[in-house]
Amino acid sequence: MKRVLITGAAGFLGSHLSDRFMKEGYHVIGMDNLITGSMDNIAHLMPEKHFEFYFHDVSKFVHVPGKLDYILHFASPASPIEYLKMPIQTMKVGSLGTHNLLGLAKAKGARFMIASTSEVY
Repeated sequence: MKRVLITGAAGFLGSHLSDRFMKEGYHVIGMDNLITGSMDNIAHLMPEKHFEFYFHDVSKFVHVPGKLDYILHFASPASPIEYLKMPIQTMKVGSLGTHNLLGLAKAKGARFMIASTSEVY
């Protein structure tokens, strides 16, 4: 079974991606620090055998045991309003988070995809 790590899994995009990958038969590992995401978005997935949730800030070292086939990096505060409230956290997730997840992808031989944000402008 293919395994995918989705960061920002409790956010709008991440939760919908988690749903889709579960329906496609993947083992989904959702990761979120919940500063703007909500467990309500993924509560229906929590009892599923092939769903794991890690409460974690990707700007810190990221470790996921076992193999990973894909890493989808969707972690970021949710909107320009949130960026202004949390400028340092926003920059850390976009820079250190990406760095940490690229390192994990390299270590696991996983394919990596990042979704950028309007914050980069």
